[in-house]
Amino acid sequence: MDVRRLIAAGLALLLTSAVLASSQKTTKDGVYTKAQADRVAGTFEKVCASCHIPEKVVEGKKPGPWLTGDVFFSNWADRTLGELMTTIRLTMPNDGSMVLTVEDATDLTAFILQMNKFPEGKEPLKNDDAGKKTVIAK
Repeated sequence: MDVRRLIAAGLALLLTSAVLASSQKTTKDGVYTKAQADRVAGTFEKVCASCHIPEKVVEGKKPGPWLTGDVFFSNWADRTLGELMTTIRLTMPNDGSMVLTVEDATDLTAFILQMNKFPEGKEPLKNDDAGKKTVIAK
């Protein structure tokens, strides 16, 4: 391969990478709906709040990681919603009091986005390839 073709191939690869990176959906793109987050608020209050909301942690119980603000972002910024949904579904609640479905975990993820004041969108968050690949932006 001559040098010109090698340079052209390298430029094409760089352009493709730049286009893919710029088209990466993030949580700033409105990836959940208010209705979706609202419908799971009761589940969050019943199942999650006693570990994840500082003022609701039961005395003597080890609190779970905070789900808002700097602590949330230090754990989750630049990771995907798929990772968050899977973590919720497979590890929560950690007392085994209930088993969360894929839909529960997806809706709880939407609720966490709402708690972190990410913009709402026109379509609910889905546990599909697009939803799972969405990056949590700070």
